[in-house]
Amino acid sequence: RIMAIRHVRCSMKRLLLSALLGACVLIGVAGCGPQQNGMTHEAIYAGLDDKVKAALERTNDPKDIDKEFKKRLASTKKAVDKIVSVDGDNIVVTHKLGKTVMPKEHKRIVVVRAEDPMIALDESFIAANYNENSYLYNELKERNIQNFSINDETRTINYEQIQALKPDLIIMRDSYGKAAYEALSKIAPTITFNVNKEEVALLGIATALGVPEKGEARLKEYYNNAKKTRIALGKNLNGETVGFLRIMNKEIRLYPYMKNDINNFMADLLNIKPPDMALETELNPTNSAISLERLPDLDANYLIVTSGYGASTANNQGIADRRLADLKKDELWKNLPAVKADHVLQVDSALWMTHGIIAKERAMKELYNTWGK
Repeated sequence: RIMAIRHVRCSMKRLLLSALLGACVLIGVAGCGPQQNGMTHEAIYAGLDDKVKAALERTNDPKDIDKEFKKRLASTKKAVDKIVSVDGDNIVVTHKLGKTVMPKEHKRIVVVRAEDPMIALDESFIAANYNENSYLYNELKERNIQNFSINDETRTINYEQIQALKPDLIIMRDSYGKAAYEALSKIAPTITFNVNKEEVALLGIATALGVPEKGEARLKEYYNNAKKTRIALGKNLNGETVGFLRIMNKEIRLYPYMKNDINNFMADLLNIKPPDMALETELNPTNSAISLERLPDLDANYLIVTSGYGASTANNQGIADRRLADLKKDELWKNLPAVKADHVLQVDSALWMTHGIIAKERAMKELYNTWGK
């Protein structure tokens, strides 16, 4: 009996050890937590999907870029066709939160966190929510755009202020959800868009407003800006890698190559090459946090660094700024290849953490002015 009990205990130990080892392997492959030693380049590459592998093989030849962006425009048009249907004078927008028949007249448009595409299209609107930290603050003030309030902690929109503006159309970022959509729809016809998909949102809004040709022309201008930046960066960076770090109040994030809508324009449009650690994060893009212990593994030739959360979180921003200042004093930071080579670009989170054609163009301009000349 004693021998049998010992045998059971040994079996249980082996099973527990096997489970722990299996968990470690899964963590190593999926990037579920900080690792002292990262995966090999071969192991990372083997785990990438075909789209990412194809992106890594692209060139910066102008003719190849033109073909690529032509396909991109066609894909954007196809996506918009699924959202906006036009039948003569009847325009219907089928969006994430419902279906909206566009009003025949829309001269008093209120915008809820979709200011970027409206300004990019040079379309008029009467009100939005913004503050002095917004990268569009000057444009909004120059247009005399009225300001209604949104509580960013609770994501609560001041519906009474919007109702007092007597809008005839409301354009809303769809992340505010069904309750906000229904409340706004009681005030005026409301259409919603996923502004994280900048190109689809811009052309979708243009088509809904009856000016699709303006949207297409603006997208072509956007692609021309991207082409200019891409060719210049391709020449000057010469295939060297660029990582994008975000310092927050409780963690450090290294963003993946393509599977994050904050920085994927760097891969999609500019063909910037990533370090292996960013590709490793690509295998599990929902967790981009890295530990300080792993920081020395970040062998990117160039680094883009930002701190905080964007324009609407002043308290957390201050904490993140201080953390970045402390990090810069650390030997782990000072010994990074990009830091040693003085190849670090510190950027404003109020711009780089934002979605929109204008936001991405300004980010491209920063990259061009820093590493493209």
